[in-house]
Amino acid sequence: MIIKSSKIYTEDGCKAGYLQIESGIIKAFYPEGSNITPNIDYGNNRIIPGIYDTHCHGGFGVRIASTTPEDELKLFLKGSASHGVTALLPTTSEVEAMKILCKMAQEEQNGAKIMGIHSEGPWGARVGEKGINTGYPKVDLEYAQKMVDVCNGKLIMVGIAPEVEDADKAIDFFISNGVTMAIYHTNANYQQANEAIDRGITVATHLGNVMTGLHHRDIGVMGACILRDEVHCELICDGMHVSLPMIEIILKIKDHNKIIMISDSGSYAGAPVGKYQGGKDFGTGKSDRNTIEVTEEGFVLSSTGRLSGSSKPVIFGMKNLVERLGMPLDEVIRLSSYNPHKKYGSADKKGSITAGKDADIVVISDDFSVLYTYSEGRLVFDYQVDTDLFKHNFVEENKVG
Repeated sequence: MIIKSSKIYTEDGCKAGYLQIESGIIKAFYPEGSNITPNIDYGNNRIIPGIYDTHCHGGFGVRIASTTPEDELKLFLKGSASHGVTALLPTTSEVEAMKILCKMAQEEQNGAKIMGIHSEGPWGARVGEKGINTGYPKVDLEYAQKMVDVCNGKLIMVGIAPEVEDADKAIDFFISNGVTMAIYHTNANYQQANEAIDRGITVATHLGNVMTGLHHRDIGVMGACILRDEVHCELICDGMHVSLPMIEIILKIKDHNKIIMISDSGSYAGAPVGKYQGGKDFGTGKSDRNTIEVTEEGFVLSSTGRLSGSSKPVIFGMKNLVERLGMPLDEVIRLSSYNPHKKYGSADKKGSITAGKDADIVVISDDFSVLYTYSEGRLVFDYQVDTDLFKHNFVEENKVG
């Protein structure tokens, strides 16, 4: 298959020309003017590398949970492809969900490819602004062993608050099993954060959110993660989780090679504006997430006004960085595609458009609408065909009032 575009964002910059794809691999790039007849001509639409979303709890009315049927998880993977995602780390701390996802990771999917599992917690110590802390579980090393055993090499990352009891033991245990450790949902101060980084934490979970922030006398977890070169910082660029001026500050200080764009999407991503039952997603009892509101702006909020996941995909954040902050698209692509593949060991095959790598490519319009998504050379999303990608009955069953 040979595809043509006037704007192909290759590893060497944006070029006009042709991509030759064979057996799911990019075999060659030929510049414009070559004597080649393409199978598909995408005209002036941009072709970019597939997005790697390393932090996503669900979307399209689907939540990644132990009780979620496999067909719904497949809908989520298909929906993710509609946002230009070709690779992802489904995010859950539920062992049974991990088991299902690891099985699916061995199978060819008609959507984004499961690269492994990201467990955000369950051992955190902070609920974030406007939240109600109802307590968090103590570190359970037996459960940690179950996570490792069930994933059988597919557990890529685990988040933990370094100040919780026995966090040091959990960090040592997971690292000894080849798992990347992240600092998440934490009340730690700057000194504690540095100690955790010294121990082996190398990722900041959604930088700025649900962690101690910048203050002129103690720059907290956020400051430590920005300053420490060992730490890759996840960043939600929807302009709601982190304000655009703060994103500008981060981008001026932090090495761009150490920033990874994420969605942190939940099942409400893509849902119409309104209030929804939250119990199925976030528990019952005293939780402030028994009711969830999706606002006109795109916020997903608990009953106390706490941010509760994102409603916007990574491609939305990419548009923000390009159109509102003036970043070149080829630089933004590094944050959304190459950096996560580099961090998690798959950049030899994925993350950029160059000969020899997997044909994970996305065709987008000038307004960042995703038109077509290819995973390893297979067309897994076509905007003209795949028009029904939200879970049926989700709104009817969950909307309040």
